[in-house]
Amino acid sequence: MPASHVIRISRRVCASLCLADGPATPLDMALWLAVVGDMAAIVDEPDEDGITMLDGWAVSDAAAVWCHRDTLLAATGQPRLSDLARPFDRLGRTEFTLGLTNPRRFRLWRGWEFDAPSRLEPTAVGIVSGMVMTQTMIHGDPFPVAVDALGMARFRSRWSPLVYMRCLAWLAGAGTAKSWQRSRPGDTVVVTIPVDALHRGLGSGTLTWPGDWNARAFGRGGRGGPVHEDLESVGIRLKTEWVQGRVGLYMQTTGLRMTVSRLKVARDQHKATLNAMAAQGGSARPRKGGVAQAPIGF
Repeated sequence: MPASHVIRISRRVCASLCLADGPATPLDMALWLAVVGDMAAIVDEPDEDGITMLDGWAVSDAAAVWCHRDTLLAATGQPRLSDLARPFDRLGRTEFTLGLTNPRRFRLWRGWEFDAPSRLEPTAVGIVSGMVMTQTMIHGDPFPVAVDALGMARFRSRWSPLVYMRCLAWLAGAGTAKSWQRSRPGDTVVVTIPVDALHRGLGSGTLTWPGDWNARAFGRGGRGGPVHEDLESVGIRLKTEWVQGRVGLYMQTTGLRMTVSRLKVARDQHKATLNAMAAQGGSARPRKGGVAQAPIGF
């Protein structure tokens, strides 16, 4: 089995997408990446009336994307298309938001326009959220991120995919809310999220308190759990520390400090990606003097 299957998407969606409600698993999120990956790389030229595909997607919240059988299987590690029926079903029943400050909910997957891919017809058209797709496109994003979809499909914790995407976005220089503390982008970045913004910072509307995150994701005291192990498997080292501060007469948890670093293998892969982008005429690395505008919904 291949070690990885990399899909490039915008850092905007990695920094903004939040799970609101539903049964989506890491495999399902990897499947969504496989569905949108090819379309995310196109250059959306306006038609004779000056209207782009993104304009239509934002209005209707529906985007038609071409899906190829081989890509779906390679990104998820599944041997047969029939093995993807349940992941597609779970993905279609899961709701997401962009940032969680906007209450509007989106379903990443709407279904097939006609028939699903098959052995005889390996390519088919699927319908995804148009609004989310507008944030996924890498054209115009100077520093898109490379997500290991196959590695994501192997994660043990359902909370890992969006934390993984957040970490990649921060390393690439994606903006954060003004009330957060953060270091400059690079191979290591430190982000401190206020405790009342955990749902937004970590991409989950269902886990909101430190105890919830420790029990489900970060381990005892936040010192290491399934999320840390999942991210290490895709070349990201994560350290989480709960920040204590005085609130009135008592010391309380006021925030979460996350130190995110690329491991050596991931650094080498990242440099290779940057060199390939530079050779194609794209930007090669984030600016060290600051960060980008905060993502949608922040």
